[in-house]
Amino acid sequence: SGFPFVNVKFRNSTLFGKISLSEPALTVRSSRYLLQVETGDLGDVYKIRVSCDDVPGFEGWHLKSFHLEELHTKQELNFDCKWWLSVNKEDKELVKEFPAVNEDQKTLPVYKYVVSVHIGDRWGAETFANVYITLYGKRGDTGVRKLHTSLAKGRKFQRNKVDSFLVEAVSLSHLQKVVIGHDGEGYGAGMYLKIVTVKESQDSDKEWVFPWWNWLDTHLGLCETACEIVTV
Repeated sequence: SGFPFVNVKFRNSTLFGKISLSEPALTVRSSRYLLQVETGDLGDVYKIRVSCDDVPGFEGWHLKSFHLEELHTKQELNFDCKWWLSVNKEDKELVKEFPAVNEDQKTLPVYKYVVSVHIGDRWGAETFANVYITLYGKRGDTGVRKLHTSLAKGRKFQRNKVDSFLVEAVSLSHLQKVVIGHDGEGYGAGMYLKIVTVKESQDSDKEWVFPWWNWLDTHLGLCETACEIVTV
């Protein structure tokens, strides 16, 4: 079965907590789960990120709300989620971020970043592997995201093609770098990546450019299937 994974992101550091649900629990229409974690002072909570494992037979998980309480100070944060984590419902995503809402700090906006992957015009530049990316900004990161639904028609990541994907996340502020790679699945999985470009939204004029101009391949270029690229 799929185990929903709760990632609570803080301003100063990150706390990871895993909620493991058995198959019977996943089929219960209304359930409440409690996770208690001991840690030091982590600053102000500004978002949570919730994801589910992509495993065969898992149809999704509906998250109604998320409640966070500091047991000593009794400070509370409530996240009104009402969202399906499913590849078959809503926006067909297994990862979702929710900004913290309280009276003491401004609620951060949620953006649908447009991530465009530019494949080079070289023999064998295309790939059929699964491609993943993480965006990093002054205000944290997106976590690892699978690029599965392109806005462009046709097969993804083909030679001399640009595929664009929507990556929804709480505002990262100014982007600084990306980490992009693939899982090596399929024959000739390596790809020749020219650049990655990222916009805050489909209507935004602001764009970050991450040039690579090299292979992501176990036998070509740097012989690596993933790379870290800083913006120019």
